[in-house]
Amino acid sequence: MRWSLISLFAAAVLAVTHAATRTVDGADHGLQLAPASGRELLAVLRITALPTPRRALEHALHWSAWRRHHRHQVTEAHRRWNNITAAAAT
Repeated sequence: MRWSLISLFAAAVLAVTHAATRTVDGADHGLQLAPASGRELLAVLRITALPTPRRALEHALHWSAWRRHHRHQVTEAHRRWNNITAAAAT
């Protein structure tokens, strides 16, 4: 649900920004501007509204350790399940 809400919010921001850029036409600078593209609006949204990802070394090492531990747990669970199903089949 979280990503659905974020997607809806982003779509609303993009729609409002797109509508605003179509009516402005560079009135502040005397420029004639083309309507903003979806990619351009997404870039502006990323810069202004979305937080930057964490790039700290401590965070990366913690995530790596968590991911490797989780992968080990999954591998063990699959191994146990395969042993159970193999024993039931014989």
